Amino acid sequence: MNGFKKLFSIIITIAMISGTLTGCGKQDEKTGTNSVDTNTASGDKPVVRMIVPGINDQDTIDPISGIKSLSLGAFEEILEEQIPDVDIQLTSIPWDGWIQKMEATIAAEEVDIGFYTNQVMAPDWFVDHRQFLEKDTEVNLDNLDDIFIEPAVHYMTYKSFNYPEATGQIFGLPVTMASNIFVYDKQLFEDWGVELPGDNVTYEELISKAEQMNGVNPKTGAKNYGAYIASMWMEWNAIGFDAVKSYSSDTMLLSEMDKSQYVDYIKESPEVLNFFQNMERIVKVSPEGIATNSGSEKFFTKDNDIAINFDTNAISGSMLKYIYADKKEITDRFIPITIPTGSGGMQGFPEFFRYAVTKNAKNPELAWKVIKALATNKAINDFYLTNYAKDKLTALKDFNGMKCMEYDINKKRHENQLKTMFITDDYWFWRTPMQNVLSQVIAKQVTPEQAREELYKGVNDWVENTKKQLGQ
Repeated sequence: MNGFKKLFSIIITIAMISGTLTGCGKQDEKTGTNSVDTNTASGDKPVVRMIVPGINDQDTIDPISGIKSLSLGAFEEILEEQIPDVDIQLTSIPWDGWIQKMEATIAAEEVDIGFYTNQVMAPDWFVDHRQFLEKDTEVNLDNLDDIFIEPAVHYMTYKSFNYPEATGQIFGLPVTMASNIFVYDKQLFEDWGVELPGDNVTYEELISKAEQMNGVNPKTGAKNYGAYIASMWMEWNAIGFDAVKSYSSDTMLLSEMDKSQYVDYIKESPEVLNFFQNMERIVKVSPEGIATNSGSEKFFTKDNDIAINFDTNAISGSMLKYIYADKKEITDRFIPITIPTGSGGMQGFPEFFRYAVTKNAKNPELAWKVIKALATNKAINDFYLTNYAKDKLTALKDFNGMKCMEYDINKKRHENQLKTMFITDDYWFWRTPMQNVLSQVIAKQVTPEQAREELYKGVNDWVENTKKQLGQ
């Protein structure tokens, strides 16, 4: 009898463990994450737990476009197809509040591979990947330039004023990169008789065209707005106006910054003033709702009333969805254009989406193997970009064979990022203050002159306060 009880207990324990491994769709109450494991049994394969952002645990259909988005399980399947000797268990977190959820999940030791873009707290979350790169024969410090585009390699090396002690470390590999666009409505240009923008159109030319299409449409009699813009990511436009400067440092000590060059110049800068003046021009011909991120609901519809959409954060992904789905009725009317550059030939969005081994990873070497495949395996890269990150691009130098890179717009975007990406060692010292000021510009609370003054105060305060916090 005692032997039977012991056997029964073992069977129950095995069943409980099996149930944990085969559960399909569970939510963690503490981190708000959803996870899915499509395997019925993992066998003897080692497990790697990985976080991905913004993927649903079921296939979804966009109610407006009718475009299908694949589930978390579909991504897990291709990962295990391409990396067959690893049981990869995915957990998805929503984009809303993703930084806090990412941090909580890592702190709870629930993930081996984490995700980040340009967060300065990377040294708190991840291990220094030079330990893998120094001994790997496939992806290493000697051949990164051969595998990834030059801007991606630059941004692999961590540099931040907030963590100068981590200067030179490497946290993860880039899987995708931001490459945002503006979109204009060809139909409205034709209605108003305004010449379409060319490949090398400047900011000032685009804004002038927007101003010509603000008011009552001469053909339809409907109210039109020349532009639409939102405060999120609006700060990156400052690069194309030469209003901010590229910074370089070997130590990332704020105490060594030449403030006259990188801070004090703002007070009298004609470039900074010109930037705010042009942002004010865009705001004047945009719907009133931009202060609350509303007013562009008709964009991509037959009743669209906005001539040029400058809201890169919202429209880039939508535009690429329609292109990938071959929605000719949309793509024949709505045309994407690359973001103009400044006199220095640079434009914004130096943002790479990276996966990295967490400090609490159970098997760091195995997690590195998965990350290496995520970043360099073209089949995985292509599947991820086509289904989950349509607005992004590959950071690979050689993209031959990737279906998503057969589109002309993606080839053009990739080439543009290679030539014009803003290269700097830190941008948070001006980015955060700029975001605050632009919120006031959107709300029409400041003049361009006042905005320039507020930006100087914000940048100066950021630098001085951070120096004090770091004891410099």
